[in-house]
Amino acid sequence: MSKNPSFQIQECTAENCRFRFPIMEGEKVISSCPKCAAPLKKVGLSYGRHRVKKESLSPLSLETEVLLDNIRSIYNVGSIFRTAASVGVSKLHLCGMTATPENPRLAKTAIGAEKLVAWEYHNNALHAAKSLQDDGFSLWAIEGGEEATSLFDAKPPQYKQKIALVIGNELAGIDPEVMQISERILYIPMQGGKESLNLTVAFGIAAYFLR
Repeated sequence: MSKNPSFQIQECTAENCRFRFPIMEGEKVISSCPKCAAPLKKVGLSYGRHRVKKESLSPLSLETEVLLDNIRSIYNVGSIFRTAASVGVSKLHLCGMTATPENPRLAKTAIGAEKLVAWEYHNNALHAAKSLQDDGFSLWAIEGGEEATSLFDAKPPQYKQKIALVIGNELAGIDPEVMQISERILYIPMQGGKESLNLTVAFGIAAYFLR
């Protein structure tokens, strides 16, 4: 894919359909609507991606790493790589069954971020967590339970603090022994009908909250 692709909007000509969608430059152009088979027409001008302006991280920014404890979904891991690259995470620790960038399917959601963020694989998440503590990191587990406090009520990180966010398995959550040694257990408040968020969403909220 081009680094700076351009797009053209196609629209169905049928009054009762008007299906509208973008075509990227270089993709095969279709002449009939995929919904109703009526002819298509180009509308508007071609345009590039709507890029977000990059901002430099503050010199007071935290040193942040992430420990992924037995994440089942390759695509969740890829998404976390992408968010980690966007927020300035320095390293991912991939533990247990968590997929690594050596699996080509991970790139589908990482979209190149797997090449931007350092990573290390560990067989054992508990050993990895203890090693991070030995290196001066404070473990902040994003998890529920009776010991958890709201992320948004949490005391702000200290100046130059080193934090390792811990994200657990989609079903089983974080290993209880990893939680026992975590300095903080933080939950994201829920107001709807579900009890939890997709872990990639939860990670994104927590990572940007730290920033």
